Amino acid sequence: MEGAEIIAKVTEPTDWVNALVVVEKPHTGKLRVCLDLRELNKAIKRPHYPLPTLEDVTPRLAGAQFFSVMDARSGYWAIKLTEDSSMLTTFNTVFGRYRFLRLPFGIVSAQDEFQRKIDETYEGLKGVAAIVDDILVYGRTREEHDANLRAMLERTRERGVRLNPEKSRICVTEVKYFGHRLTREGIKPEPDKVKAVKEMEPPQNKAELETIMGMVNYLARFAPSLSEINAPLRQLLKQSSEFVWDETHNSAFQQMKDLITREPGPVLTYFDPSKELRLQVDASKSGLGAVLLQEEKPVAYASKSLTATEENYAQIEKELFAVLFGCKRFHQYVYGRQVVVESDHKPLESIMRKPLAAAPPRLQRMILQPQKYDITIIHRPGKHIPVADTLSRKSLACNDHTLSEGMDTQVHTVISNLPVSDRKLTDIRTATEQDPQLTMLKESVLSGWPETRKKCSPTTAEYWNHRDEISEMDGILFKGEKIIVPHSLQASMLTAIHTPHLGMEKSKLRARDILFWPGMGREIEAMVEKCTICLQHRKSNPKEPMLSHEIPDRPWQVIATDLFAWNGEDYVVSVDYYSRYFEIERLYSTTSSAVIRKLKAMFSRNGIPEKVISDNGPQYSSQDFKNFANTWDFKHTTTSPHYPQSNGLAEKTVQTA
Repeated sequence: MEGAEIIAKVTEPTDWVNALVVVEKPHTGKLRVCLDLRELNKAIKRPHYPLPTLEDVTPRLAGAQFFSVMDARSGYWAIKLTEDSSMLTTFNTVFGRYRFLRLPFGIVSAQDEFQRKIDETYEGLKGVAAIVDDILVYGRTREEHDANLRAMLERTRERGVRLNPEKSRICVTEVKYFGHRLTREGIKPEPDKVKAVKEMEPPQNKAELETIMGMVNYLARFAPSLSEINAPLRQLLKQSSEFVWDETHNSAFQQMKDLITREPGPVLTYFDPSKELRLQVDASKSGLGAVLLQEEKPVAYASKSLTATEENYAQIEKELFAVLFGCKRFHQYVYGRQVVVESDHKPLESIMRKPLAAAPPRLQRMILQPQKYDITIIHRPGKHIPVADTLSRKSLACNDHTLSEGMDTQVHTVISNLPVSDRKLTDIRTATEQDPQLTMLKESVLSGWPETRKKCSPTTAEYWNHRDEISEMDGILFKGEKIIVPHSLQASMLTAIHTPHLGMEKSKLRARDILFWPGMGREIEAMVEKCTICLQHRKSNPKEPMLSHEIPDRPWQVIATDLFAWNGEDYVVSVDYYSRYFEIERLYSTTSSAVIRKLKAMFSRNGIPEKVISDNGPQYSSQDFKNFANTWDFKHTTTSPHYPQSNGLAEKTVQTA
């Protein structure tokens, strides 16, 4: 990437440094660089460039007989970043810091800027339309189409846009474009939109029928005659009725499906780009379901059966997988728009707010993938999203495995890079299988935790606060990327941790890098306290660990100040605890009044801080300085005498200056 001038080395200080996640691509073994840009995205002001919709394109197609569709490859990298914007994309690696010279994947404003570039690229061309990276060429005759196509390709070459030949279709009479089929006769809906409902199999028992009827009742307000059709099915739900499915029920079931998927019908309402868009998703043990809604009316349905591997995902992974599935399946609707995603899995809300490193490895990859979508995930009880729930339980078989591509590669990468031998991993795997508590914990992870802690089993209750961080990989339980150690191995792990006799704090830091079990920190403390070797060599009067100053909420709220001499001249320095910005003024006298005059000048430029931290020098401990603090209404705090480390920021700034 550096050779291709996509990224460049950074040596100077930067305001932003983003987290880097390197993912091994499946099959090829190549590495893909991903950035966790969630914090940066919060600070970016989106330009909100208007994203065209299919409704903007179709009015131009009247009389069109021939079509071509092309896909722009690595489109974002065709956009150069300004120097200031490039510095914001700085990220850390083991080889140093780098920054993107081209627009990276995951920036919240990327789709706006890319659409702007695409519009500018093909501006003024006849018979050409583009929605994001999907480029459409059309013409009323073969000659007109070919002329438009040549003009489009020439402009593409001039502007440096690369096309993907594998996704291109040239000069055909029917193409798939943004979820619809464009034909000579006009625009037709894509059959896959309604396939999830139309091909739903009849229920096998009363519980499955109850789930299906919950979805149907949700749609009843849009189909007045629905109650007549499904009357035989409602009879089966009576407590006194035995579930016996016959031809009458099958006929009613088929009529009901035909009614709610009829075109135009109440289920698939016409997409309106001016209305709010909501995506409801759900995951069951064996499938995913998603429904796109506008004004409580469904726009499109989708469902997916899980593979044997995907069925072993933790429930929180399945639920986020459903979010990713819904976004990708309805990409043409949700891309570039603000979308509220509704899920009945409450832990999703909290895991999306936590640092990326706190998430399990598979979940990390899932969190990164939807970054290009402007989505907000909220919790809604399952009874309020019956359609997505039903689709997930009665899902269609799906042979497209690109959605989960690389998920298990990420897991393999994490496990293979653990600083634990294969023999020890085998011991941990065996001990986990034999541990009753971890066996029950594994069941909770895979099947889903209860909604409240009160409903949680006492056996696993101590893991409740970490429930959204726990996953199972290859027979081993992890909290994030840390191994959850079975009870039978905890004593030996404690011994291994303290083998170098590093002391209490360093032993805990060493353990917390790769291991976890509830109360591990307390057990390490107890072990170190009883260690005879540590007691023998321990210093008689060890220093207490220093406490850091709290980080203020805004610039210049809390500052530190100090005096220093350089080249025979005296100076006063003030440094902001929030931004680390500092100012220096020369002193021609080291009296308290001289220091106060310089501080007043700084305060007049930057504002009066709420708190000023200094040492106990005579300039700061004088009555004049106390009067200055009272008059200018700021709190003055002095550090411990003869202990300059407690005013460390000011001391460090002096060294910098």
